[in-house]
Amino acid sequence: MTINNKNYQLNASTFTDENTDQLILRCPFCGAMETHLGSQDEHVYAAEGHSYKVQKILDMAMKLEVFNSEFYEEASKQAKSKDLHVLFQELSKIEWMHASVHKILGGFDALPSLRLPDYSRHHTDALLLAEAHKREIHAIAFYKRYYDQVPEVIQKIFRGLMEVETEHVKITEIQAKGD
Repeated sequence: MTINNKNYQLNASTFTDENTDQLILRCPFCGAMETHLGSQDEHVYAAEGHSYKVQKILDMAMKLEVFNSEFYEEASKQAKSKDLHVLFQELSKIEWMHASVHKILGGFDALPSLRLPDYSRHHTDALLLAEAHKREIHAIAFYKRYYDQVPEVIQKIFRGLMEVETEHVKITEIQAKGD
């Protein structure tokens, strides 16, 4: 995907620093920091010959990100605040992109369809933010837990995703203070 003047501001509410048309600090699609953005010639490809263990880790990572994306989609529908509605929609897109990266890395045919839980117990913006915060902390813990069990190319991606999820923790904390 090419970052250009038509898309550099996508998902802007999920970043603490703002992209400009002159300075791209975050990938507008996945949230990766500038240091992780490659040239237009670099691509993420499925690595051949992953061990069963690495395939299982990538499968779990993909499901985690789909699960979080679907939560944010539902949270966007339940949010009372317009700002939170937008934030949750954009977080959903970012997490879906993370799942797509794992799909490519693992060479999986499709993203999984997961059972959608009932999120009605999160009936206030404060409860939605608390759940979002918990999910971001869990995602960071997941990537840390499996970091040393995957090849270096996947470690780099895990590191970048941990940075993105850490920023999401900050965003949920900022929103909770303002709530």
